Amino acid sequence: MNKVFTSVRMSKVSFIILLLPLIFSVQKELTLKRKYLGKYKGEISSYNIDTGEKIMKVSSTAIYIEIGRNEIWITIGNNKNHGTYEVMFKAQSYYLLDCKMENQLATERIMVYKRGRKISRDGLFPQPLSNLKKYK
Repeated sequence: MNKVFTSVRMSKVSFIILLLPLIFSVQKELTLKRKYLGKYKGEISSYNIDTGEKIMKVSSTAIYIEIGRNEIWITIGNNKNHGTYEVMFKAQSYYLLDCKMENQLATERIMVYKRGRKISRDGLFPQPLSNLKKYK
């Protein structure tokens, strides 16, 4: 009886081990739909930076984000950064992008909303969250 039980158990474990790679290979890469690509503009609100010696106020500034098929451009003031992005997550109401920018260690996180032609950028500390709207 023990031999039969062990044999059935081993065959189930073997089946699961063989099935796992197939399950992971079937998952397809998430991509952004064409209607979400384009140019967005908004404003980063003013915020304070603690330098250790004193607190400095940074005034608000314009931000422009252009999302292409496989790349992204983020312009803040006079600084224009280029990078690539990956769709990390697709929720019911938004896509979450993880953006790897050139010459920047930290990644940018951008939420592309499915309705309203808008996106949100999670600012790098201490920058606040920025809401942007699509324009032509």
